[in-house]
Amino acid sequence: MTDSEIRFPSLGDAIAGRLTTGVVKGAVALLLAWIITLFIDVDMAFDRIAVALVLAFVLSEIAGAVIERPIVLRDRRPNPGGFAYVFLPFTASIVISFVASYALHRSISASAVVTAAVAICNLAELLWMKSWIPGPTPEEEQATIDEFTAMTKEHFADDVEEIKRGARERTRDRYYKKKARDEAKAQKRKGDGKRTR
Repeated sequence: MTDSEIRFPSLGDAIAGRLTTGVVKGAVALLLAWIITLFIDVDMAFDRIAVALVLAFVLSEIAGAVIERPIVLRDRRPNPGGFAYVFLPFTASIVISFVASYALHRSISASAVVTAAVAICNLAELLWMKSWIPGPTPEEEQATIDEFTAMTKEHFADDVEEIKRGARERTRDRYYKKKARDEAKAQKRKGDGKRTR
């Protein structure tokens, strides 16, 4: 496929996608942070930690999309895999989480809780999605789509033919019924015209 035929999501779409998954990860991170605060004494109320966590997630997800974008475009794959694609956004999320939460509340212990929650969630996502393994190329994706389309046409060919045949019969029946009605009306008008004379 040529570069003009390949359509990668825009940076805005990539950021929106990262923020959408960040909502799920953020909920899990809030739960993790709450559990961590049960075992570690933190010199701050949990609601302030939650605010720092939300800010850290928003900033780290946006930064992750911005960092991934050049790698995606360079390798011409939506999921290029590799060390840089996986660990640069992961490392940036850890650094951004710590810096953002510390700048917000000036508390090392609260920043450590926020950073640990973000790191655990991102690591779990990284291991679950196996992001280091390269995804399919655009050509492979198009071949899969073409194969699926051909399989679907083959599988449903009988059903499609049955539907078309039924539609043709209904159309033909409607045409002949309308023609019969029109002829009956014409005969009736003819008959009414003879009676008036």
